Amino acid sequence: MGTYRALRGLNARLQALFVITLVFRMGTLAFPFYAAYLIHQHAVSAATAGVLVGVYGAGALCTDLIIGAVIKRFSANRVILGALLLNALLLLVIPSVDNPLALLVLSFLWGACYEAFTPATFSETVAHSTLETRKVAFSCNRLAINVGMAIGPLLGSLVFLSHPDAVFYINALLSLLAFAACLYIARSKPVAYGAPVAGKGEGLPEAAPHERSRLLVILLAALPVHVAYALPPTFLSAYIINYTELPAYYVGIIFFINALLVIVFEVPINLRMAHLSSSRALIAGFLLAGVGFFLMGFGQVGALLMLATVLWSLGEMIVFPGITHYVSSISSRHTVDRNLGYYAAGVNIGVMVAPSLAFMLVSQPSLPSPWLLAGFVLLLFAVAVGVMKGSAVLWNKEA
Repeated sequence: MGTYRALRGLNARLQALFVITLVFRMGTLAFPFYAAYLIHQHAVSAATAGVLVGVYGAGALCTDLIIGAVIKRFSANRVILGALLLNALLLLVIPSVDNPLALLVLSFLWGACYEAFTPATFSETVAHSTLETRKVAFSCNRLAINVGMAIGPLLGSLVFLSHPDAVFYINALLSLLAFAACLYIARSKPVAYGAPVAGKGEGLPEAAPHERSRLLVILLAALPVHVAYALPPTFLSAYIINYTELPAYYVGIIFFINALLVIVFEVPINLRMAHLSSSRALIAGFLLAGVGFFLMGFGQVGALLMLATVLWSLGEMIVFPGITHYVSSISSRHTVDRNLGYYAAGVNIGVMVAPSLAFMLVSQPSLPSPWLLAGFVLLLFAVAVGVMKGSAVLWNKEA
């Protein structure tokens, strides 16, 4: 009920953005199966498939680094429309292309277009929320992402085995549906959709004091979070199957627990913590995440893994909305889009770094488990935030 009331409490623009994000993320059918599709349908080697998936990530990372200037030039709404349309067109083209060089270019463009949607929605969330409601607004945005990402890959798994090309076409159809919904809302309610609203950008000054030092601190603090939370989607299945004696279905159990907790509890938790300072919220989130990932290192005990999943899931619900809210609060009106793009870049860096780092660690028995290392680093950063919050140069005490 808390989640429902929070969604009902959003203004019309943020409710529309929730629906558009949900539909777009529900369409994430193709990428989870991209490597398998390339190997089986295009007969490329596993190494080439890995390169093409990596190029997709490089395209996404490049977008994050330049998206602030793009949004400033064209507006967040136009970037969302362009990302949805171009994403759909690329998905329609890729299944018919066999040339590796062409696939390289298309993979890069696909990653770039897909990623442009996220920081643009961050920008819209900031623009259409007040300082007091922004953390909850970010939580609702994450809710749409998580529900969509729970449905899309599941639907893709049901379709891929019998009709591999169909995952691209269904993905494209849902992107076009999100594009049509976004365009319809823009045309039917031009004032509410595109014009300034009460509270737009509230809390964002013309110039933010100590912005560079504070931004560097939070981006550095966020980087281990992104690496740690990239471990479940990129490493967990291999860890359970190859490095523990637990049945493979524990992978599904862990993902189910995480998805259920985030969908049901994230918005209510952030409603209750809306008036808590960012430093206290992030310290609590880092502590929960750190203990959770540390316990994941004891993978021989199934019950312990499930308890660990509950803890790092709770940490996830607090940390991610808290960081995006804090990044927006330390930014000026002119730099908020750029800074949120830098934050989004960290997500892709985490995905690119985590699997190779994890496999390197588990290949050497003398090295610590990636889960133990991630947990230790997050606990260390919880202490670091507690220390840094006392410095006005390093931390915004009012956020």
